[in-house]
Amino acid sequence: MSLTTISQGDVLTVRVFKQFFGYAWANNYEVEAIQNITNPIVALEALATRIIALERPIHLSGVIIDRVTVSTYVPDSLPYNPNTLAVFPFSVAATRTAVREPLPLELCLFVRRNVNFGRDGRLLYRGCLTEDDMSATSFRPLLTSGAVGALQGIINSWASTGLGNEFRFVMASGVPTPTSVRPVTSLQVSEKVVVKKYNNRYFRRNP
Repeated sequence: MSLTTISQGDVLTVRVFKQFFGYAWANNYEVEAIQNITNPIVALEALATRIIALERPIHLSGVIIDRVTVSTYVPDSLPYNPNTLAVFPFSVAATRTAVREPLPLELCLFVRRNVNFGRDGRLLYRGCLTEDDMSATSFRPLLTSGAVGALQGIINSWASTGLGNEFRFVMASGVPTPTSVRPVTSLQVSEKVVVKKYNNRYFRRNP
């Protein structure tokens, strides 16, 4: 597969690279083309822009969203094919305001990827939470109902447009080609706070 020709049903990997005071990490998404793409480079840039629009308001203002890459589902291999990867530089600051101290990057916002069948998935976001977001009455890290509502409101507002008319979020698995592709029906903020060490492979920056 090549990004120069994208057909309905093709699954792509989107990777969003972020930085925060010397730390760097990435979040990964799988998306599916829901129609044949007639102008791939324009469509892919629009896709990257829509995912930036999702991530900017839920991350704290000190986080820099550096760039977005879109690649074919199958990892790059020999011989190198440049048409399997598109890179879109952004270098924009996130916009969520921190009234009190930001929480350590190891404490992650947990957003559930809901699907119709099988187990739900998850998205973990570093650099989103502050001391104000945490419940003071719990013996385990939980978000306050106000924080859950505020973050869910941001996601719901974004979801009114979502990824647009050409792509949708999916959960895909299978090697080397996806044998299971499940559409994501909604994104739901959980009150749970997930602790992940900085070097956890979930946030890897390479395929």
